[in-house]
Amino acid sequence: MDYGELCKTITINIVNFRYLSHMHDYHSTFQLYEREQKLLLTDMLEIHFMELPKLLIKWRNREVDPREDQLVRWLLLLEASEDEEITQVLEEIAMQEDQVLKKAMDEWERVSQDPEILLAYEPRRKALLDEKSALKRAERLGEERGEKKGIQKVALGMIQEGIDSKMISKLTGLTIEEVEKLRYQ
Repeated sequence: MDYGELCKTITINIVNFRYLSHMHDYHSTFQLYEREQKLLLTDMLEIHFMELPKLLIKWRNREVDPREDQLVRWLLLLEASEDEEITQVLEEIAMQEDQVLKKAMDEWERVSQDPEILLAYEPRRKALLDEKSALKRAERLGEERGEKKGIQKVALGMIQEGIDSKMISKLTGLTIEEVEKLRYQ
């Protein structure tokens, strides 16, 4: 097949985490460019990232409006079960102006009442909750380790200044044994 006959490929990644932390927009589009000349190689490949946490921040700050932006509307629908305000706004839009959204919300409601579908979805829901819990725990442990390292660094500075172990323990919350271990390492 001739290169010019290739069909356009569009990849859409909807993620429930901040992926492109250095970028503020919730929707980023990438194409293939030559690095030095900044020349577009082809418009036949697009990679989209839609970051739901960034969208939700913009939604809460009233920087996006699902009444005016269909993409915002459909992405917010993914979060509707978690946020009553989003659900209410989307229901208003569905009733007033968007029959396709209304049909999707009606189907969602129907599916969420079906015991067989709920039973089939339960392992996935549990896996998502477990993953979320594991991430929170890892984040908390990382913060605790960082705090501990920071306290140890302060204690080392105090040791270098000649402050006694009892005072360091009192000021940092470290045990005297932990301070002594730092002192002689």
